[in-house]
Amino acid sequence: MTSPFPEAFPEETGAFPEGSRRPSPSADPAPGVFPVVLGPGDEVDPGWAEAASAEEVEKLVRAGHTVVVTPARLTGVPRGDGPDAEAAELAAASICAWLGARVFRTGRPGQVRRAVEMTESLAGRRPPALTRRGLA
Repeated sequence: MTSPFPEAFPEETGAFPEGSRRPSPSADPAPGVFPVVLGPGDEVDPGWAEAASAEEVEKLVRAGHTVVVTPARLTGVPRGDGPDAEAAELAAASICAWLGARVFRTGRPGQVRRAVEMTESLAGRRPPALTRRGLA
């Protein structure tokens, strides 16, 4: 059985799903815009708006901005690499993705990418990577 997760993510290979595009400063968070996950030291486009809370994410998305979030800053968990810090960061990334944030800056790009993709699928903005039908 093959893994539902790709070996390389689209921004690493340059291959984005059909009909999707990388966000630009003028792009609105519309369906088909592929979320971007950046490393902690990566540069952010000056036209993107950075949010420091869920309320701010919601307000900036409504205003039509491409929103950048750093999920680790939103958690309120003391800095660390423990399971609580990781779970809080993934939860914060999922909440921000649900609210419409399109760019995520994190030290855990693989885990955040999966959480954001799952959230995008649940929100109906992206097809699921794997579907199963369960019969009981």
